[in-house]
Amino acid sequence: MFTNPYPDGPGALTGFRYLTALALIRPRAQLLERLGEDGDYILARDYDVEVVVDGEARAITAPRGLITDLTSVPWIFRWYVGRVGPWLEAAIIHDWLYVAWQVVGRRPSEADRAFADRVMLAAMEAAGVSPLRRRAIYLSVRLFGGRTFFERNDRLFADLGDDAYDVPMVLPVS
Repeated sequence: MFTNPYPDGPGALTGFRYLTALALIRPRAQLLERLGEDGDYILARDYDVEVVVDGEARAITAPRGLITDLTSVPWIFRWYVGRVGPWLEAAIIHDWLYVAWQVVGRRPSEADRAFADRVMLAAMEAAGVSPLRRRAIYLSVRLFGGRTFFERNDRLFADLGDDAYDVPMVLPVS
């Protein structure tokens, strides 16, 4: 069902391109319960990008239903990098690459983690994120993302068959 997004070897990443628009859903329960800006979001449909590794173009698809926390940034640094911005799409693909090994039958490896981080860097460059900001984000995930990558995550996907995602939310008028 899921395609392995990782290259077979270290490979040189020489190109990146966004293929589809990003569509996110915020679950109604989180809106109603006011879980704040740290609430999770869900990919409403597959999100596709293309990378060029060792001269070969390959698609990476973050699958519909993937649960994401947008851009993971400690609150103290959000003055410089918010949870949303021109780096958001890069963060979503990065989220997928940080958990994909769990569903494609791979063991987590430092090579796959390094690939995920390089893809995020290339995606931020393609999105026009300033060199200083994208370097800061890249160095942060290289320095602090290891534990997140290597830990299993049991909450990867949401059931989008639930009517809660398809019915417009109506708030009671007081």
